[in-house]
Amino acid sequence: MNISFIIPCYNCEKYVKKNILRLYKKLKILKIKFETILIDDFSSDKTCLRLNELKNKLPKLKVLKNSKNTGKSFSLIRGIKICKYNHVILIDCDLPYFDSIPDIIKNLKKNDMVIINRRLPGSRFEKNKSNFYQLSRSYFGVLINNFLRAWFKMNIRDTQAGLKGFIKPKNFSRIKFVSKRFFFDLELILLFILKKKKILSLKTIFNVAKISNISFFDFKRNFETLFELIKICIYYK
Repeated sequence: MNISFIIPCYNCEKYVKKNILRLYKKLKILKIKFETILIDDFSSDKTCLRLNELKNKLPKLKVLKNSKNTGKSFSLIRGIKICKYNHVILIDCDLPYFDSIPDIIKNLKKNDMVIINRRLPGSRFEKNKSNFYQLSRSYFGVLINNFLRAWFKMNIRDTQAGLKGFIKPKNFSRIKFVSKRFFFDLELILLFILKKKKILSLKTIFNVAKISNISFFDFKRNFETLFELIKICIYYK
């Protein structure tokens, strides 16, 4: 299987280099043909410098930089449009659910989409190591997913986990997505549901990063995110 890995990056200079090297080591063991596309969403730190250092060291790696901070969704869509393989895996640059990558690849052979589902029976949240921010973000995520499940009447209980694989739609470049910031994952899943594609959910053991670019007190960004979600709910309803 030939796979394109699309990885959005934002203000991750402290760990992105180590993580991408770790990913390459894993993919070498799996013996698959792949490319990796990293998209820097106009980071304010030295993320782009670290990505270019990686580009000089690693084959099959492409680095893109957005001309302004546009959002994770924009970055993902940009990467998918230029990827050369039909099998695509989206993973956040902090490599969540890293140990599940082989399962995503294996199950993608018989499914149109494979997603990590933190709400699936058997999945477990490691509360014992979590601080207030992590617990709050996790419970907020549960509320959002419960709302989406009820609104769209869908069985999938988790749309936003940072690891999923899918077969790229043939007309992807012509599809108009509402999301620019945060909810591309949701739109992609809705698209596959509407086209009656086969979607498989995988259970996981998970935690929430202690440090994040998402802030509860960034009211402007949070309003934009909420407004985007409302637009998607109206558009697809």
